[in-house]
Amino acid sequence: MRMSLLSLPLMMYAAFMLMACVTAPSPEEMNRRAENNRWELSHWGDRSVPYGDDGAPVLLSFKDGRVSGHAGCNRYSAAIVFGPRRGELKVSHGITTRMACEPRHMEFEASFIRAFENSTRYRLDGESLSFESDIAPPLEFYRRPLN
Repeated sequence: MRMSLLSLPLMMYAAFMLMACVTAPSPEEMNRRAENNRWELSHWGDRSVPYGDDGAPVLLSFKDGRVSGHAGCNRYSAAIVFGPRRGELKVSHGITTRMACEPRHMEFEASFIRAFENSTRYRLDGESLSFESDIAPPLEFYRRPLN
């Protein structure tokens, strides 16, 4: 297949625009999508994500500029801001309950919270919401509709 030199830049621009719309909704749209769903941690680098007999899943919900949920052992809550620019994120230092769990769950939870609170970027790909930081692999969550 032959392409003219003019069609290649147009195709690259179209692909970039499509990718930008799919992967980083505006902060307002991201707030709306985040609040209309719960999000379950499904993948985090090479870490084993707790679920079922291996521990309760990490679930997050968003409402009125706050994120809350289960962080692996304890309940967690923090302020969150999507923006000001598309794909940017700010998570404040959060609070947790103080329940004791198995040491491996407590270690996972502490690492998860540190990575989440250091997140500076978000990305939405279909049913998957990722939070990215400079200290850890992306935290990838799967959309769970509210009941």
